[in-house]
Amino acid sequence: MLGLLVLTLVLYIVSAGLLWRQLAHKDSSTTLISWVALAAVVSHGALLAWYLASDGFDHLNVASSLSVVAFLLALLSFLKVQPNSGLVLRPVIYLFAAVSCLILALSPAHWGASIANTHGLAIHIILSLLAYAILMLATLYAVQLLYLNYLLKNHRMNVLSNYLPPLMVVERYFFRLLSSGTLLLFIAIASGFVFLDDMFAQGQAHKTILSSIAVLIYLAIVVLHRVQGMRGRMLVIASVVASILLSLGYFGSRFVRDVLLS
Repeated sequence: MLGLLVLTLVLYIVSAGLLWRQLAHKDSSTTLISWVALAAVVSHGALLAWYLASDGFDHLNVASSLSVVAFLLALLSFLKVQPNSGLVLRPVIYLFAAVSCLILALSPAHWGASIANTHGLAIHIILSLLAYAILMLATLYAVQLLYLNYLLKNHRMNVLSNYLPPLMVVERYFFRLLSSGTLLLFIAIASGFVFLDDMFAQGQAHKTILSSIAVLIYLAIVVLHRVQGMRGRMLVIASVVASILLSLGYFGSRFVRDVLLS
């Protein structure tokens, strides 16, 4: 596992470095960046598979959940993010993925909640993690959207702004990701009510409440945008607030159970 961990860390760090270098040199090879990034994502997936398989896929803890989200973010950004659509986002995602791999390696595989022989729970968790990853990618676009709005409103230009994608492109990606993630999150929450005995049981209530509030905020943003054509800073800020609530509901509860109460 150590060799695979080192390889994954190196590939992610090199990928982030090449992307930042591309910001300063327009003639940088995008082919090399793509191959290194692909190798990093594949290596991360292999590391995750090895970690979970070492315990027979019986447990899921805050470290493995975080690493799965980071892997999905890296994979989605590699597949979805095209040139001139989100170049500045990818180095941050790759460094986050590298940190998640390091945390994963330092955490015992048998630590956390048992998911053995609970197929319904596994489906709920997979849907939740995928929805969370998509919504976090949308949140990163939201942050970039706020930054672009700031630059345009204050008539400020810098070296980085020359490589940022057009405002309308970022906004389009943001709402597409938000719509997809909201639908998937709604299905994930519904699956929890179907497959789990009590979504409001002790240790689950705050997670259910915060996730439900988050999905309502996301849904309101999507409806206001699609039905009334609303857009702008307030909707973007609302999406960031919903993402914070969702993070507290999922990873906050797992941190308390897996770390503080372990």
